[in-house]
This record gives sequence, C-alpha cells and structure tokens, in this order.
Amino acid sequence: MLTANLYMIDWLEEKGIAYDLVTDWELHHEGITLLEPYQCVMTCSHPEYHTSKTLDALFRYRDTGGNLMYLGGNGLNCEVEMLDDHRVVHHNTKWSHSEPQLREEGGEYESRFDKRQESEANLLGVVFTCPGIMTAAPYQVLDADHWCLAGTGLANGDIFGQKSLHMRVPGGASGHETDKISAQSPGNVHLVAKGTNANDGGAEIVSFDTPSGGEVFSVGSITWPASILVDDSVSRITANVLDRFAAERG
Repeated sequence: MLTANLYMIDWLEEKGIAYDLVTDWELHHEGITLLEPYQCVMTCSHPEYHTSKTLDALFRYRDTGGNLMYLGGNGLNCEVEMLDDHRVVHHNTKWSHSEPQLREEGGEYESRFDKRQESEANLLGVVFTCPGIMTAAPYQVLDADHWCLAGTGLANGDIFGQKSLHMRVPGGASGHETDKISAQSPGNVHLVAKGTNANDGGAEIVSFDTPSGGEVFSVGSITWPASILVDDSVSRITANVLDRFAAERG
C-alpha cells in the first residue's frame, strides 16, 4: 500500500499542507505523548495491524479532544505484538477476512481486535465486513447537508469517487476492503455516504463528535487515497475535513 500512501503525501504537498509522518513503531513506544501536539491525526490507506499500545494511544488522543481522520479500510483490525526489535507476532485467527467468521455471518466477534481487545468500531465508527471485498465502486451521497460536502455541489443520490488510481481493484473510491457501521459503533455516528458496491458491500462514510470535544471522520475504504489526486469530490471532501479538524482541538 506504499503507493496509495504516497498519493496522500503528494496531495498534501500539492495543497501546501504541513505534515509530520509517524510510524507505528514510534507510536508503540511513545504512545499518546507523540500525538498530543497535533490538532489532527490522519491514518494511511490500510492500517490493519496495530499493537494494543498503538490502539490505546489513538483512543486516548481521541478521548482527550483530538480529531481523527480514518482514510482507509480494514484498519486496526488485527493485533500484533512487538516482541523485540526484530520479532513481531501477528494474531491472525479464523476471524480474518480469508476465513470469514464475523458477527454478521454467525461469528462471535466483529474483528480479530474485537476478539483480543475491543472492536475498532468503538474508535472509528466503522469496522471491516466481508461484503464488498475485492470490489470497487463510487460512493452515493446520503446527506448532502453534511459539512464535509461543502463546495462539492453534490446532492442526495449523487455519485462521486468514480475516478481511481488503484490498479489492483479499480472502479472507484469505495473498494478493495470496506468498513461499515456496526452494533459497536458510537450511538451518535452519522452516515454521510455509502459505496455502491454490490451486495451492500459499499464503504460507509461517517462522522461523530466525542464527549471531549474532538471529532472522528471515517471513509472506511482502502481505495480512498488512490482517488484523492484524480477525483475532485474526494479531494474537496478530504480538504474540508482537514481544514475543520486542523483549525482547533477540543
């Protein structure tokens, strides 16, 4: 997914937006202290594997007024352990997407992280589900009055995110692996748009406020960053969110 993340960096530099890069290794060892100075934290396209410490740092950042932009899919879905500088254990189980036993299919848990810690839906508002995997499609607007759509000219029912540079799974900004609202999503999660992938597999764009004054915005799709350089609506929505989140911290 390096190329997809480089698209994000190209977009930030094209827009003249200052940024710092933080690795999972740094976040694991430094925790919330590393994130505290920032008004906004943005994830990459496919941040699937996290340690319990990095998950805790993101929760603490959000719950102390931080603003979180989740611009990927199937993120924070599986716990890893860093045993030392050279060894990492991935806690893949039968709840991985290669052998789906998720809750909507009769399984007990929403994700591998849910099995070991808690569902990432608590943090992000959405969680990966199997419908839509390895497909890609545009999104459809469900709430045109939402602030993230300002200046896009989009109305309810309109389609956006048709253009994509994602070559492995072409077809649109909702794709490859997609996340949706679940039973463990915060009660105030707000649905803005949904991917038009077949079998109700479209990623769900959501936002919600936190009691500490922060906000979360999630697109739930791996292919979103691959659209940001070529799709005007995807670019404008991302810019709207970043402008709002970087302006202040709760």
